[in-house]
Amino acid sequence: MDVDDPLYARLFARPPAYDLVFACLSPRSLIRVAQTCRAASSAVTEFKNRAFNINRHFSRHFTNPIAFRSLQARTNTLVSGSNALQFLDRTFYPESDLDLYTHPGHSFEVAQFLVEVQGYHYVPRESQEKDWKVVTKGDWDGTERRVVPRPNTDHAYPMTSVKAVWTFKKRGVNRERLKVQIIEASSSPLESILGFHSTCVMNFISSDAAYSLYPMATFEQRCTLGMPSARSSVGFFEAIEKYVKRGWRFYFVPTPSIMAHPKRSPFFLEQARWVCDKHTWTLPLNQTGVQQRPLLSPASPPLTSDPVLYNGWRFKRRSGDDSGSYQCHYYPLRTTLFRYNYAIADEALAFTIRDWARQQGLYSHGRIPKEDWVWFDADFPDSFMTVVE
Repeated sequence: MDVDDPLYARLFARPPAYDLVFACLSPRSLIRVAQTCRAASSAVTEFKNRAFNINRHFSRHFTNPIAFRSLQARTNTLVSGSNALQFLDRTFYPESDLDLYTHPGHSFEVAQFLVEVQGYHYVPRESQEKDWKVVTKGDWDGTERRVVPRPNTDHAYPMTSVKAVWTFKKRGVNRERLKVQIIEASSSPLESILGFHSTCVMNFISSDAAYSLYPMATFEQRCTLGMPSARSSVGFFEAIEKYVKRGWRFYFVPTPSIMAHPKRSPFFLEQARWVCDKHTWTLPLNQTGVQQRPLLSPASPPLTSDPVLYNGWRFKRRSGDDSGSYQCHYYPLRTTLFRYNYAIADEALAFTIRDWARQQGLYSHGRIPKEDWVWFDADFPDSFMTVVE
C-alpha cells in the first residue's frame, strides 16, 4: 500500500473508520501498524488513549476515579484479577467484581475510602467481625519482626500470601450490584498474584501503569500456563472452566516443544524475571490529577514508582512432582529496613540484601526510636537490582 496515497492518509484521519479496525487487533498488531507510517502511528496513539482510558474504566466502581488512583499512589494498592485482564484485553465481563490487593498496614485506609467516600457497605462473612474498622485495623507500623506467614483458610484464597479478604458492596448509578474486595497480602500483593491459578490473570494495575507479566501468551497466543500448586484454592476448577469459556487454552504441563526450548516459550520457563523487565507489557497511564506518592517517613527518600517493580520470580519445575508441571518460585525478602516486603528471583541477591539489612539494622534501628526509622525502599533500583545485571 502506498503510504503517500491521500486516501490512505484520510483513513487514518477518521477515528470512526480506524477504530473499527484497531478494535480487532492484538497489542502487538497495533504496534506493528503504528510502525508503518506517521499517519498510522498518530492514529494508533489516539486509539490507545481512548481504548485504555483508565479513569473511564474505574468509573464503574468509583464516582471519582482520580481520587481512587491517588489512594492507590498513597498505599501502593494494586488492582488485579479479572478487572485488570479486562482493561488490558479491552473487553468487559458484566458479572465480574473489583479486587484490590493491599500491603500490610494499608487496608484500613482503603476500606475507609470505600465506605466513607464511595458509599460502599461492608458485607462480612459469618466468621468475621461485623465492624470493618475492627477487622482491617489501622495500627500496623512495620517495625515488628517479620516472619513467614501461615496459611489462612478463612477465605477463598487459602494460601500463605493472603492474610484476609473483606467484601464491600453497593448499588451503582444504573442500580447494578457492585462488589469490591480488599485482599490483604500477608507479605506483598505480587506474591498473592503469583499464586493465581494461571498466567492469564497475572496482570495488575497500579496508580501509574498497567502490567501484564505474560503478554505474548495471554493476548497474542490466547494460552495460559496453569498452576497445579493453586488447586487447593476454593473455586480452582470453576475458575479454569470460566477462563476456558472466555477463550484461553490451558497448559498444565508444557508441551515437548516448550520443554525442549523453555527460554523461547511465552512462559519464559526457568528464567529469572522482574516486573520491570523486557518481557512484561507495561502500559503507562495518564497521571493528570493523580497525587504523587508521599514520603514513607520524614527522612526516607521518596518512592518514584510502585514498589511492585522491585519484585522478581521464576517458573521452576515442581519438586517431587514427575508430571512436568511448573510453579512460581522466589525468595521472600521481609525486613524492617524496608516499608514493604519483596519477592526476589535470584538467591544470591536475596541473601546479599538480607545480609546488608542485618548489618544496617544494627545501626539504623538498634538505638533509634521507631518513629524516626528510615525506610530504604527507594534504594532498590540503584543499589540492589543492578547487582544482578
